[in-house]
Amino acid sequence: MKNVLVQTENVHRFLSGVGELEKRGAREASIMLLIGDPGFGKTECVERWADQEDAVYLCGYPRVTAQMVLGDLVRELGGIPDGRYETRRQQADRLLRSSLNDKGMPRPIILDEAQFYLENKAEALEVIRSLTDRHENSLVLVSMDDIQKQIAKYDQISSRIASVVKMHPANIADVEKLCDGLSEVKISQRLAEEILHHTGGRHRDVVKSIALAETFGKRNRKELVNCVMMSGEVIAYDWRDETPRKVREAMAAREAREMKKQQEECARSAA
Repeated sequence: MKNVLVQTENVHRFLSGVGELEKRGAREASIMLLIGDPGFGKTECVERWADQEDAVYLCGYPRVTAQMVLGDLVRELGGIPDGRYETRRQQADRLLRSSLNDKGMPRPIILDEAQFYLENKAEALEVIRSLTDRHENSLVLVSMDDIQKQIAKYDQISSRIASVVKMHPANIADVEKLCDGLSEVKISQRLAEEILHHTGGRHRDVVKSIALAETFGKRNRKELVNCVMMSGEVIAYDWRDETPRKVREAMAAREAREMKKQQEECARSAA
């Protein structure tokens, strides 16, 4: 599998949201929400974007405190966190002031699993928010949909939201782009449709299915994999109970007919 960020509709939506953040009128309107159900590709999207933009990536965890998140931030910025809260805050302040990306701009900060930073009256999120206000860092909060209701309780945070982006299930165009962008063997259009059918467009499951198709192709030394070859083979697992889902014989038969028709048309053209 190739290690790339494929330009799906979700990625386009995310990048558009980032663009809105960068064009913000009020300096303090520096927060973007990236929301969606588990498995829709939020974390993969922001991790790859973080690599491209030299963003600071932090991931929340249960019972995280303001002091703990300051320690995480200091470590990500290359420092060694002091044991005292106020000193950690001073360290983070100093490191953020001098930490710029390749464009000479303040580095964006990503808080994944952002719901955990809202525990204990949002103290952990508030300390990061105050630092990003001070140094004009963009702040991307990643979580499920219900974080909007939680954030609405805190005016000092909700009033700074410049854009909200929601991740959606992949469509067939997205799946085809993912097949072309990630797989090291060619995956036919009909097999891409089969992947969409069995995964419901959940990004995480789509990527797993592409890996299964790629493995099948490499194992059988095929440069192209289709439904005819993989008829009856496992192409996905139901995310609810991990039940194997196989390429349907009806789809394999349909693709076989289409291939035969195409061959006949080519033969007539050649004659």
